[in-house]
Order: sequence, then structure tokens, then C-alpha cells
Amino acid sequence: MVYLFGLPDGSKPEQRWGRIVTGTVVIDGSQQCQPGTYLCSDPISRSPGTLAQTHSGQSFSLFGQGREIELPVTHLDKLRAGMAIDSILADSD
Repeated sequence: MVYLFGLPDGSKPEQRWGRIVTGTVVIDGSQQCQPGTYLCSDPISRSPGTLAQTHSGQSFSLFGQGREIELPVTHLDKLRAGMAIDSILADSD
């Protein structure tokens, strides 16, 4: 789960923007994504337990060793493009 903060122009770092899920698809019941495909979700509205539901109605079951991380919303385009979180963190140092 990636918690995003700030505004797209880099201002208001104290403001939470929302949260998304990134990862690799294992199984897709809707058959829209092949196993092994990188995924960056729409904003998450609910996440009870290991389930994440987006504002647009998609649902994801979260498997494996995940982690929670905070990033400025200015990195959202990098996440959507498939850049690894560790690479984004290294570039931010």
C-alpha cells in the first residue's frame, strides 16, 4: 500500500492525497491482466484486511509480503509507469 501526500505541484506536504496499491498480478478473475503483469491501482477507498477496493469499483486481494510506504504524490506518474518503489526512494535521497 502506497500512501501519497502533498499536491501535484509539490506543495502542502502535510496533506494526505490518498493511497494506491502496486504489485504484480498473480491471478485475475476478470481476465484483464496476465499473471506477472505490474499493476498500479486507482485510488483505494477501502482496505478491510487483505482486500483493497478502489473508488472505481475494482477489488484486489493482497498476497505475499507487502509493505506500507509514504511517497509524495509527485511520484505517482513514476509508479504508474512501473518504476520500482526502491528506485523511487533511491532517487529521492
